[in-house]
Amino acid sequence: MVDLYSTALIATAVVIAGIIGIRAKISSSIIEVVMGVILANVLLVKIESWLEFLATFGGLTLTFLAGAEVESALLKRKAKASGIIGSLAFLAPLIAEIVFLTLITDWTWQTKFAMSLALTTTSVAVVYSVLTEYEIMRTEIGKTIVAVTFVNDILVIIGISFIQPNFNIITAIFLLTLPVLVFVIPKLVNNLIPKFGKRAIEIEVRFIFAALFIVSFFADEAKMHAVFGAFVLGLIFANSLQKHQEIMGKMRTITFTVLSPAFFIKAGMLISATAVMQGAVLIGGLLAVKLASKFGGCYLLCRKWIPEAPEFSTLLFSTGLTIGTITATVARDVGALNQTQFTVTLTAVILSAIVPTIIAKKFVPQKV
Repeated sequence: MVDLYSTALIATAVVIAGIIGIRAKISSSIIEVVMGVILANVLLVKIESWLEFLATFGGLTLTFLAGAEVESALLKRKAKASGIIGSLAFLAPLIAEIVFLTLITDWTWQTKFAMSLALTTTSVAVVYSVLTEYEIMRTEIGKTIVAVTFVNDILVIIGISFIQPNFNIITAIFLLTLPVLVFVIPKLVNNLIPKFGKRAIEIEVRFIFAALFIVSFFADEAKMHAVFGAFVLGLIFANSLQKHQEIMGKMRTITFTVLSPAFFIKAGMLISATAVMQGAVLIGGLLAVKLASKFGGCYLLCRKWIPEAPEFSTLLFSTGLTIGTITATVARDVGALNQTQFTVTLTAVILSAIVPTIIAKKFVPQKV
């Protein structure tokens, strides 16, 4: 039987997180994680099976939407700048964090790689919100920043498959099937919408969710991890969904009303307040290394390709939230991170969404 007491507390926390996020002008996802910490560590609410399912579903849909947001035309137009800056925005912190953890811990390679990978991300959500707030989103600066963000996150998603590499014959079959899906899915979508779309039962949304679970299942069986399948499926759906913004709108509504809050609330509930206090120095070190390495890897390139706002763009590339949280969660689920390591990693990820954003406000380009 469902515990209605804990369900009511979680539902209330979701509403409060949304209100605080709007008032404070920061991502509600950050507040949802904090609410999760309070629910688990103060109110002693347990993670029940329904929340576990919704959180898993939420992680997959968030990853799918990250892929669906990728604009292939934008990446082609900004290929050189986004490819070089995005690659260094990924590699510089990955290498720096691994070196840092090697110097101060005796943890396994798998653990160090997983923690470092979670801290290489650039938050699409944070970047979008900041660029929109300052009306930069549709400028050339904004488009270049977004393109770099896409490249950075694509590399992280690929990297997740190497946290616990165990590829087999199914891996090869899965990878060979993906090019087929590139041709099949757009045709299915184009046939499905005119015949069954725009009805109360939302066949097109049901189709997307069914495809999401099927591809995620086979990606997991192929030892590529479910989130890799979800992201690739999002990329495959991207052009079709961008032509049908009403469907994209429905997907966002479902995701950010129920599924995303469940994912971040559960992530917060997995954080140990005691581990945060005990690991404060390590958390600060991980955050400092991420910010320094992102600056070292990206700033000079930003001066070349984004000369109007090199500091502003470098700071935005230093943010991390959704993909970082997903990476840490996957690493915990496969045993690469224990409870304390997960807590330290996720706390550093959340701080990386807050600190660079606050500093970036001082470097907003005036003429774009």
